[in-house]
Amino acid sequence: MLDDAQRVVIEPRQVAPGAISRWTRQSCALIARGFSFWVALVLLVCVGMFAGQRVPLFDGVLALLAFFSSVLIAASLDRTVRTTLADVLGMLRSHAPDMLRIAAVISVVLALVWMFLLARPGVPWWTPFWSERNLVPVLSADWLPALRQIFLYSGVALGLSYFGLNIPGLTGFFQFPCQTLLGLPFREAYRMSAAAQLLNLPAILGIGLMFVTFPALCLALLPPLIPLLYCFLGALTYVSFREIFLGISENRELAAAGVMSTQRA
Repeated sequence: MLDDAQRVVIEPRQVAPGAISRWTRQSCALIARGFSFWVALVLLVCVGMFAGQRVPLFDGVLALLAFFSSVLIAASLDRTVRTTLADVLGMLRSHAPDMLRIAAVISVVLALVWMFLLARPGVPWWTPFWSERNLVPVLSADWLPALRQIFLYSGVALGLSYFGLNIPGLTGFFQFPCQTLLGLPFREAYRMSAAAQLLNLPAILGIGLMFVTFPALCLALLPPLIPLLYCFLGALTYVSFREIFLGISENRELAAAGVMSTQRA
């Protein structure tokens, strides 16, 4: 969290060309630091989304929580010392109210938009809250269709989450990290996020294209990659936020073991 004096000087920057490739490389490096527990946590959420398939609103909240958690995990791993599972869980626990609040707001607004603007005639209005239209009661006997059935909900929710993160007048793509990592209030975080997106529109549109196309490709070719995709896009959001708002264009280097021991002493 930053104090008031520090907040005044933080303004979004326009990043140098080649941002997407640079952020992709940095995201993969952060995932490698905490691959096992990171993917395991997101995998549990994805399986939970399959279990809650009758309640689309619940799945939407879970998808956003998985994405927000990935952003915070990336921030926790971007340190000069090794990050433990306890460190990650501590960060997630400290920001849990913000994650739940923002995820609930986005999910409810998207549900209302669907109910009043996008629902087809004859479709019950309560569909976002309870639906058995696309229910999978029994998994397919073939492994690929079965995996596709399990990860369909988390993949579709991830693709739609980009639009939930860009609701006009309400949410911005960098609003969540601005709130949690910079300590800005909701409206100020939205203003800063909107300014950052306008300054870096081509790169942000490139990230949006990833949100839409990557889940579809994973569902078609290898559905178990969906949890890893949550980790990747969360890390991508963090490293792009870090460069745009903090001017840090590279991951922090891990200290050597001897240096770490000295620091602990």
